[in-house]
Amino acid sequence: MSIPNLTSQKMFPLQNLPFYIGKYYHSDFSALTYHTHDFIEIVYVCDGRGYHVYDGMTYPVTKGELYIINSGVPHCFYPTDELNSEHLVVYNLSFLPQFIDGINIDLPILTELTDIMLYKSLYAEEIIYTPDLKLPGSMRPEIEQLYEKMYLEFTSQSINYREILRLLLCELLLKIHRFYKLGKETSENDGSAFRHQLIPDCIAYLKENYAQKITIEELSGTFFLSKSYLSSLFKKATGYGVVEYLQHIRVEKACELLATTNLPITQISEQVGFGDYRFFNKSFKKITGVTAHEYRKKHI
Repeated sequence: MSIPNLTSQKMFPLQNLPFYIGKYYHSDFSALTYHTHDFIEIVYVCDGRGYHVYDGMTYPVTKGELYIINSGVPHCFYPTDELNSEHLVVYNLSFLPQFIDGINIDLPILTELTDIMLYKSLYAEEIIYTPDLKLPGSMRPEIEQLYEKMYLEFTSQSINYREILRLLLCELLLKIHRFYKLGKETSENDGSAFRHQLIPDCIAYLKENYAQKITIEELSGTFFLSKSYLSSLFKKATGYGVVEYLQHIRVEKACELLATTNLPITQISEQVGFGDYRFFNKSFKKITGVTAHEYRKKHI
């Protein structure tokens, strides 16, 4: 992607409110502008894939990533193409620190977040470009709910919406700080906490996509891990290899269809993700102890 012309964003749309939040589906490609600004921006990628043009370089972004962009840094988030075929959706939250300076709650951590972490970024010591947070599926709902609440308050402008926005922003900053600290602690220990969050997400992914062709390469890419590391974590947590666990899911789904439908067994094998009928029969008998035909006779 070529680097577009640079513009500058300096104003918040609401008078006397140094806060803004928008939800962008990138339906109007021509409206996107490569820009700088004099405020803090926290962008959360809530769906799809796209690109982040950041300080003259282009990087891929994907669902579950959170970015803290400091003032004066040129950047813009773009879909993969003008039709946004990979459904990139981002929340864009902008604010000035004084928006929460006057909040009547003793939360000294907020000073650290706004004065240190946000301005210098979470990974200021690192040379490589990276999202500030990569949230696994189990953590995403908390962040997404906060963004959605702020978006609704900001757009509805109902009674006390400014005060509610301040409280929600404080909660978001504290959650960011929590997830950052958890991630940092996890990277310094044996990884057991990370396994507890990661493996259920992997299993949920397998259960949702079992009918599709799934490779370890695809799974490791989805969860930003190497193949060998993911395989090791999965085996330690479940006692099974990824492929073996997937076969169990597929056979379980096949059992449901055998007992509840009149579909031909060959069709069922394809429907649950087995590309080879002979391999389906072999896997089914190994896991259940009977053939698919015998299983159906017992459960009709």
